[in-house]
Amino acid sequence: MTFEFDRRSFLKFALGGAAGTAASGVSLKGLSDLNAALANEQVRVPTGPESWATSVCTLCPGGCGLRVRLIGQRAVKIQGNPLHPVNRGGLCPKGVAGLQELYHPDRLHKPMRNAGSRDNPRWKEISWEEALGTITGRLRGLRDGGEARSLVVLDRPRSGLLPRLQRQFLAAYGSPNYLVMPTGMDAVQAALRFQQGITEPVAYDLANSRYVLSFGVNLLEGWGAPVAVMRAFARWRDVASGRRTKLVQVEPRFSITAARADEWVALRPGTDAALALGIAYALISEGLYDADFVREHTFGFEDWRDAEGEFHLGFKSLVNSEYRLNDVSAITGVPADTILRLAREAAQNRPAVALGDRQTSSLPGNPYAAMAVHSLNALLGSIDLPGGVLVQQALPGSNSDSERSPGSPPPALVLSAGELPQAILSRRPYGVQALLLNQADPVFSMVNGDEFRRALREVPFVVSLTAFLDDSSQLADLVLPTATALESWQDTGPPPAVANALLAISPPVVRARKDVRHPGDALLALARSLGDKVAAALPFANYEAYLRRQVDGVFAAQAGAVFGSNLEETWDRLMERSGWWAPSYSTSEQLWEQVKQQGGWWEPAYSYGEWARVFRTSSGRFEFYSQALAQAARQQARAAHTGGSAARIDDRACLPHQTVLPETSSNFPLLLLVVEQLPLSGGQGAHLPYLQQIAGEHLFASWDSWLEIHPETAHQFGIEDGAMVWVESRRGRVQARARIYEGARPGVVHLPLGYGRATGSPWACRGANPLQIVEQQSDPVTGMPLNSGTHVKVYRA
Repeated sequence: MTFEFDRRSFLKFALGGAAGTAASGVSLKGLSDLNAALANEQVRVPTGPESWATSVCTLCPGGCGLRVRLIGQRAVKIQGNPLHPVNRGGLCPKGVAGLQELYHPDRLHKPMRNAGSRDNPRWKEISWEEALGTITGRLRGLRDGGEARSLVVLDRPRSGLLPRLQRQFLAAYGSPNYLVMPTGMDAVQAALRFQQGITEPVAYDLANSRYVLSFGVNLLEGWGAPVAVMRAFARWRDVASGRRTKLVQVEPRFSITAARADEWVALRPGTDAALALGIAYALISEGLYDADFVREHTFGFEDWRDAEGEFHLGFKSLVNSEYRLNDVSAITGVPADTILRLAREAAQNRPAVALGDRQTSSLPGNPYAAMAVHSLNALLGSIDLPGGVLVQQALPGSNSDSERSPGSPPPALVLSAGELPQAILSRRPYGVQALLLNQADPVFSMVNGDEFRRALREVPFVVSLTAFLDDSSQLADLVLPTATALESWQDTGPPPAVANALLAISPPVVRARKDVRHPGDALLALARSLGDKVAAALPFANYEAYLRRQVDGVFAAQAGAVFGSNLEETWDRLMERSGWWAPSYSTSEQLWEQVKQQGGWWEPAYSYGEWARVFRTSSGRFEFYSQALAQAARQQARAAHTGGSAARIDDRACLPHQTVLPETSSNFPLLLLVVEQLPLSGGQGAHLPYLQQIAGEHLFASWDSWLEIHPETAHQFGIEDGAMVWVESRRGRVQARARIYEGARPGVVHLPLGYGRATGSPWACRGANPLQIVEQQSDPVTGMPLNSGTHVKVYRA
């Protein structure tokens, strides 16, 4: 007999095993058929020589290195690359699921044109030549009509060189509008921008920390680079080395990270800033803070007067007057003696590091809470030292000039992706005539997805690059199929756990199974088709040639090393710190060949104490009192003031503080907090059966959405375990299965991210998308979203 898979069989066999039979619907007859097929001599198996190839995982921001086993031309196994400094041979479930991504039956085959309407699309397969010709005609028309600025590119969060290529394309074309989908790190990055004046990604040296204070960061559930974090976690537990790092997890819910932490501090939801400032009060009042660092490297700690003689409140006075221990205890529900003990432990176990505020990978936290948490790092002297908070080093050879439009660039349409729908609908400051979605699905992945859906209908020309149809590409005019990581050239940069400059590069491991392309190849082909300045700015035949040119810049820097073993890493770091550089290559071509073979290049030695690089504020210091926020507040006050001089700004708007939390009502008595599981982190992965099966394992829940609810709350509202319920907010309602969970806080319920797609693989179109009912407010000064939870009611369906 011939052993073949259709979608239903693929799903059932992927679940396999007696333990999952009842939950998955796999019958004993189905398992017998599988066994018979495997035993039959006619089963077709890959043939050919065995080989191994390096690659890079792109299913999460970690960018782990891969080793792929091939039989002939077929990839049959994925494991970690032991030479890659991020994962050192380790791999999380998402990396293992890469084979299901490659062989997925629902992948797009060819470019498609919408022959119908946005409301009723009819997809027709076309050639790449026709697709690129259509895009070229549209963009030429806009440029010739003086509307080049009306082109917008919306990208998913990613590291590596593809963002640079997109900015270079837009700069040559004449548009400043490159936007990136929001992430949970946005609030943390805002804190660094306000307090350190930097836009480079933050990094945490977790492996060398002695005390980790995590404010809601899901360290063991998909944050940053999951494997790198788990490696650091293992090092914290290495008692044989003579050290033990304490992990304190601060969050309302008993998460997997909280369960594995040394201590779980359950606080009232949304009061992270108050707790951080209460710890700051204890550090200051007991003289436990790093007085030398505060004196030499900070601004705004004490009260101060500006050049006009105007008095301003300092951080110390704010904390001493408004965040005393008993007051903070009343706000957070955390005992005062616990707050004091945490401060003392952090001060006595340095280097200590504080992380947060953060909710999920797609929901930014509160910027003021992030500033409060980051202020603890300043008080502890944990900025730019081993075991503390670092700033990622730039890749050598980068040239930002090529990312700027020649002459005077046009003004950007908006500053963030969240503002884009309103700008499209209002046509202010100008209209959007063309939108390119690069592996981005804002309709599904953003809180204002409904607004995005309306906005996409108003854009005359929408192009989506994606491997699967999704909720946003369903509204596009053209859909261009993208290759998986194993089918094309890939590159990644350092994740949040790594501060060192890093460039991982991998060639295709297997031939593309369908008529697909890497987004970089598609963009370069479009540049050649447009000609003129765009083609001249990007004279590369393909993305491989583009990567090759960037490696030339790395070689010219005469620094760093190719990925190697732990012993080689130690040797390279020792040599560089001693002022020596002894590379394994002598030409750029040799570097290129070694990068392809071993997985990449990096700078193993981090340069500490480069304060001009780390602090780029107007004061040249860490700013407890953010002068950038003060300037923004003054501009806002002037814009709002109708006559005379603008009103004086409130100093608290420029300092870390606890924002006012929305109050419950009798109509919506419960608080909804969205949670995240590693298999579906970032809202991605639901189309892969392996990841669906292992999501929600703490409740033995999988393949559908669930609502975590505390037993007391369930009893109060008459909800039984396993019952289907409606979860309703002022925005709408979704349906999920109630699961009683003692790790939830009374009065608080939780829905997981990643479920509820309306379009795409049938396996991803299951459950409910909690972002459809989440409410979000914007801070009037920073303009950033404030996600403090959404009040809901729960009742039986």
